[in-house]
Amino acid sequence: MGPAMTTHRLVEAAEVVSLFVGYLALWRLKRHRDRRRTGVDPEVIHMATTPVQRYFARLLRVMTGLVVLVIGLHAGAPDAWPPLVRVAALDPWWFDVAGAVLGVAGLAVCAAAQATMGSAWRVGIDVDRRTDLVTGGIYRRVRNPTYLGLHLVNLGLWIIWPTTLVASFAVLFFVVMELQVRAEEEHLVNMHGEAYRAYAGRSWRYIPWIY
Repeated sequence: MGPAMTTHRLVEAAEVVSLFVGYLALWRLKRHRDRRRTGVDPEVIHMATTPVQRYFARLLRVMTGLVVLVIGLHAGAPDAWPPLVRVAALDPWWFDVAGAVLGVAGLAVCAAAQATMGSAWRVGIDVDRRTDLVTGGIYRRVRNPTYLGLHLVNLGLWIIWPTTLVASFAVLFFVVMELQVRAEEEHLVNMHGEAYRAYAGRSWRYIPWIY
């Protein structure tokens, strides 16, 4: 790789690392604020008692490790390695900018979802405390804006690094999170009954009028 290409790759890595650090900061700050304000730890996934949620907690750790692996390989492994070969049409620098903008937009959606949820925000399924059913703001039409934001971050990541490895991670992430979304929706039906069913009937899982 020539000097210009090396600079290009360094900028890409910096963008992706910044998005990952932004994601971690967003969750940690929200958790810290809620614990300080309410005395309740909103991250209940590590206290899971059901087999499905314990499995999901392990998957989250695996997914975090995979993100670190993906970043490390793209930053240090040869571009010619098949899983790291980029889609040539998406390799120019302006796609890196577009991917970063999309990733930041995804984090902004996550932040808006956290703010709207307030003290009802949870990581995992809280079987010990009844939380409010939030249907306003960003939740008015979209039931899972946090997950939508995370998928936007992954799409931005793929635009920055348009490789098979990133695409495979994004697909795996979607499948894992889709299973968790359905488990959470079942929990909300059990908790809120007809109120949640009515809300689900007038809203969409991720994208209004599409899905």
